Amino acid sequence: MKHSVLLLLTTVMLGCQPVAFGPGLQDFSAPLPHGYFIHRTSAHQIIVAPQQWSPDTPIIPTKVVELDHDDQFIIAKQQLLERRSPNNPNDTYEQPKPDAFQYWILDMQTPKVYGPFTEEEFDIERSGLAVPTELQLHDVYDYRP
Repeated sequence: MKHSVLLLLTTVMLGCQPVAFGPGLQDFSAPLPHGYFIHRTSAHQIIVAPQQWSPDTPIIPTKVVELDHDDQFIIAKQQLLERRSPNNPNDTYEQPKPDAFQYWILDMQTPKVYGPFTEEEFDIERSGLAVPTELQLHDVYDYRP
């Protein structure tokens, strides 16, 4: 009987405590200029897009891992995703593809998105669009509120 009461009391007390794991705790939206945001909805779903957007809206697709911006441009590094189990139609989970990256430039004033690029193509396009050299890619989590 004592064990039953102790077990019940422990269960109730643990149920009232904040949980330090689970989906959504690391999710965030961080504002960028011109109505754009970094939207993190899961570990591998991180995009740059406005709050409301359509298929025609220029965005930087998932998984954004690094970026920087000024009042006109957002530059971003995207890690490509691949199916965890490509031969299993019931498992559609996507995970990061090791060492597979693309680069993007978003002109927020136009708005227009350029990419995807290899790193070399990115450097050429960046120069052609006169994206300031002061913009340097850094971890997307630096923007977490």
